[in-house]
Order: sequence, then structure tokens, then C-alpha cells
Amino acid sequence: MNITSYLERIQVSKTPQVSQSYLEMLQYQQVTRVPFENLDVLRNIPLSLDDTNIYEKIVIRKRGGLCYELNGLFNSFLKQIGFDTHLIAGTIYRGDQWGESDTHAAILVTIHDERYLIDVGFGGNSPRKPIPLTGQQISDVDGFYRVRACPEVEDSFVLEKKERSKWLMLYRFNTKKWSLDNFTFACDQAQYSPQSPFNKGYFLMKVLESGRKTLFDHSLTLVEGFNKTKENITPNRIDQVVQQFFDDPSEDTNQSR
Repeated sequence: MNITSYLERIQVSKTPQVSQSYLEMLQYQQVTRVPFENLDVLRNIPLSLDDTNIYEKIVIRKRGGLCYELNGLFNSFLKQIGFDTHLIAGTIYRGDQWGESDTHAAILVTIHDERYLIDVGFGGNSPRKPIPLTGQQISDVDGFYRVRACPEVEDSFVLEKKERSKWLMLYRFNTKKWSLDNFTFACDQAQYSPQSPFNKGYFLMKVLESGRKTLFDHSLTLVEGFNKTKENITPNRIDQVVQQFFDDPSEDTNQSR
């Protein structure tokens, strides 16, 4: 992996260093510049869990991907620049019940004996900052995140998000080390299972400077702080809306860190 090219992809100019502040900057730049997207799944292009292929897709071709690609490559990148990091598996909470076990890929980073959850592949709900496993609340533009112990499952934790006054469970995880190959079955399910939400229609999400946006099939949701708007996208506009998920935000903000 070419570190300089990766940093250019997420528009970071500072020399790599192993620190909490640098990690926080990397995570913010990643989630605001690389979208969660399922276009290859819709086009029947098999997803690869090989770092070289994912690097070519995300860094060279400036695409996004699913959690396995986004967190898989970001984990390898962090490890290569010196962070103590490994992949972990999460189980998504789907409104009123837990989904299939260990189908979500995320990252655990340890800095000065403090462990942090990193997730750049959870779509519109991807945190902008590392979340410590201590229960500390971390603020975001549309609420707060925290990781707490999961009483239902031994040695497990739960990522939660507070919107307005209510804490919502997002997923549970433990700290066991996973390799990207361990997610082969889950990745195949995401692509080919009749129950998968990723092979039915557009599923694009991106964190914005001041909010988030999601395209689910032909419904576009924009979140600015606690304000949410929805719009039905007509077929003649869909290509333009999809392209906006890949547009370089620096064209509007003219900022690089």
C-alpha cells in the first residue's frame, strides 16, 4: 500500500504519527471523503477481500465500499503507519432484535493502553471520532456515541448512539482479533443472500461536514444536525445524485488537513 496515495485520497497532508489526535483526524477525513456504497453488488461485480484489490478500488479509482472493504483497508493502513490495531466482528441490532452474529467488520485500536472502537464502514452512522470502551460519551453533530459493556453477552460491548434524548443500540462486539478472510461468508451473504439489503437497490451513505446523507433505493435522506429531510429521486436524476456521493468535498470547502 502506498501511504502517500492513501493520505492524498483522504486529503491529509500531515506526516503520519501514532497519536490519538492524528487518529481522530484520519477517521474524520476518511468518513467524510469515502462513501459507503453497494454499486459493485448491484452490478454483479464480486467484492474482493484482498487488500491490493480494495486499495485499487478505493484509493486509485476513488470508490467506496461495504464495511469489509472500508474497515479492512483502513485497518491495514493504520497498521502500516504504526498503530496497534486489529479487525473485530460486530452483530447489528435491527430495531427490536439482534441480526446474524458477527457480520459487521469494525476496528479496535489501542493507544497507551486505552482501547478505542473505530468504524469507517457503518454508513451514515459512522462515528467521526474514536469511541473509547470506557462508556465515555463522544459528541457528534447529530448526537452522542458511547461504548458500554453488554450484560447479555459475556466479554462483549455495545455501540450506542444518542439522538435527542434516546440511546439507540447499533451493534455489539467483542475484542477478539479477526482477519479480513474471516468475513468471507458474511461478505458473500451481503452480496447474494435474498435477505440482504445490499442487493435490492441503491444503498449509499456518506458523512458530511455538518451532517449525513443516505440514498436508499430512490429515497434520499439528508441530515443537518437534528434536522432531517427526505426526497424521492426520479429516474432521470438518479445518476446525478449517485455521483454526488463521490464528489470531492474539498471543491466546496477547499480544506485539507
